[in-house]
This record gives sequence, C-alpha cells and structure tokens, in this order.
Amino acid sequence: MFFPDNYEFYCPVKINSGNKALEHLPVELDALNAVKPLILTDRVVVKKGLIRRITSAFKDSGITMDIFDGIPQAPDLKLVRRLMNIYRDTGCDSIIAVGGGAVVDTAKALDIVVSGKPEDLRDVAGNDLIKNPLGPLVFVPTASGTGFETSGFAALGGMVFSSRFLMPDLVVIDPRMITSEKADAVVATSMIALAHCAEAYTCPAKNPMIDTYAYPAMQFIGENLVNVIKSGDRKGRLALANAATMAGIVFSGTSRGIIHELGWTVDDISGHSHGICMGILLPYALEYNINSEGYHMSDMLLPIAGPEIYAGTAKNLRARKAINFIYDMQHDIHDISKGGIPLTLKDAGISKDALQGIAGAAVGDGHTGFNMDDCMVILEHAWEGKPIISF
Repeated sequence: MFFPDNYEFYCPVKINSGNKALEHLPVELDALNAVKPLILTDRVVVKKGLIRRITSAFKDSGITMDIFDGIPQAPDLKLVRRLMNIYRDTGCDSIIAVGGGAVVDTAKALDIVVSGKPEDLRDVAGNDLIKNPLGPLVFVPTASGTGFETSGFAALGGMVFSSRFLMPDLVVIDPRMITSEKADAVVATSMIALAHCAEAYTCPAKNPMIDTYAYPAMQFIGENLVNVIKSGDRKGRLALANAATMAGIVFSGTSRGIIHELGWTVDDISGHSHGICMGILLPYALEYNINSEGYHMSDMLLPIAGPEIYAGTAKNLRARKAINFIYDMQHDIHDISKGGIPLTLKDAGISKDALQGIAGAAVGDGHTGFNMDDCMVILEHAWEGKPIISF
C-alpha cells in the first residue's frame, strides 16, 4: 500500500444513506442548531412529487420550513439576492438543497451571502477566499448531478468558488428520492465520479484517507453502472448516488487533472455533458500516463474489477487490466443504449479540426501537470477510438 511521507485531508460531510434516511432530517438539523430550513429545488423535482416526501419527514417534528422551487438551469446573482431576502424575511437559519447541479450551486452561493452580505459573492470568487464557516447546508440528491455537489466547489453567473467551507454539512441519500433517469444522465454522473476517483490515483495528493472514499466509489460504479443502464435496478441507483457523493469528497482533496480539464473543454463545443465527455476521455488519459512515475493505476483494478480479477492478474498487468475494464464498460453502455452514448469524440460530434483548440483551452489556465502535446495525443486517440498502446 502506498503511504505518503505526509498528507492533509479534510471532510466535514456527514452522510446518512439508506431506507428512511429522510426521517432523520429533524434530528440532524437540531444537531446543526437549525430549526427553520429554506428548501431549494427545481420544478422537475416538484413534478416528481419528491418535495412532499421531504415535508412528510418533518410532519411530527414541529419544524417549519419555506420552499423555493423555481431554481433555473442557469441561476444568477439576481436570483441569489431574491433568495437572500426570502431567507432573512422568513427567519430561516439553514438551507436544504434537493436535487443537483444548479440547485446546489445556488444553495452554496446563497449560503455565502446569508453568512455575510451580497457583495461577498464577487469578493470570494476564486480559490480559498472564504475564510470562515458558513451556515448549515444539507444536500438531498434525487439522481444525477454535476458530480461537484459534495465538493468544495460551486459556480454561478460566470464565477467559480473554491473553498472547504462550501462542502455540505450533511448529505441525505434516501432510495425514495433516487428516481429513475435517462441513460445519458446516469452515465454522465457516474463517469464524472469515476474520473474524479481515477485522478485521485494519479495525483500527488493521493493518501489513505482519499483512498477510503475513492475505493468504494469506484467499486459501486464498476459493480452497478452497466446493470442500472440495462434494467434500472433500484439498489444499483442508490449505490451510484453514494458513489457520486463520495467522489465529490475525493475531488475536494485532489488537484484537477487532465481528464477533468479536457472533459469540461470538450463539453463547451460538443453538446454533450462534461460527464459524457470525461467518460470518453478517461481510458485514453489513463493509458497515456500508464507508466508515469508516482502514479498508482495498478491499485485501481481491485475496486473497479473486484478481488478475483485482481488476484488473478500479474502485478505488471494490473494497470492495463483496469483500463481495459473501463473500455469494456464503455462498449457495454454504448451497446445497451443502442449508440445513444458516444464511444469516441467523433461520435460526439467533435470535428478533428477542433482538437487543437480544445487542447489549447485546456492548458490555457497555466496547468503545470500537462501540456499541449499530452492533450493532443489523448484527444486524437479518443477522437478515433484507437488505443494509445497496442497489447
């Protein structure tokens, strides 16, 4: 087992997962010294009847709440100011974000504002500019998301925020809230989680505590993703929701890698979500770096493929086997979705002429871990669907 000379790890997130997890919300809020939450969600969640399940969990608690169900896909500062007024005028003292993506980004932005003043948002955009703990924040996932809900990251109105204080205090994963979704949404969320965990095995910050979260997240994805796409297995959906939760925590403790940067850049021009793009790029990026010093890709085989395959694979072939497992999983998903989930960047509608621009944009922020040549090798092979190393 890899053991670093020194490491740092921080995780304030408590996770309640399982049957009737919602019913513990009143007790958990009390532990956070909160008695009046503002529930934030969107119309899709309301239409599915999921908010009624939240409110039912509070029926005998004596806790009152306010609900705002109009979070759009692209929230802005104007909305945050409006929510601030609702929060303060109604005497709320905590936030429950029900859903993913924009709902959680809005909740985090609102938490910054109500813990200070509206002008704080612009002042703290960037890395580690939030210096004090924020108010209680609870996240209740309903299915897919961006993969950053439990991380210390948020984005709103063109601004990006990064701080350990943006990690939620509590995540409540209740199977009654994890609804069935289209294959591309499930795959996108799972591939973001898998990419975040894979990059934890290839970054300088790798440590035993990060492994504690990355290992089960990869295991849950390896064991359940294909079957959930095939049959909509309810228990498998719960496992994937747990994987996404843990992977967000992993991402907060590691540095952004080449898969993350390229995935977001491809997303801007492909029309596919960054999760689908990360999924396409993932095995090629791992393959490109398979012999890199300080990487621990061979360790990935155990969680993603299981102990039997791990034990039956020679040590020097384990990294290759782990990558092949991801390739096989991609092909299974592609077949089950009848081609709806693209296998290559070409399938995703990316022009080969666009690859140079994608690589330039990915390294444009001054990343030191990779360069244009690294990006081009990965992009060209992912575009064509041709493994970088032939075995």
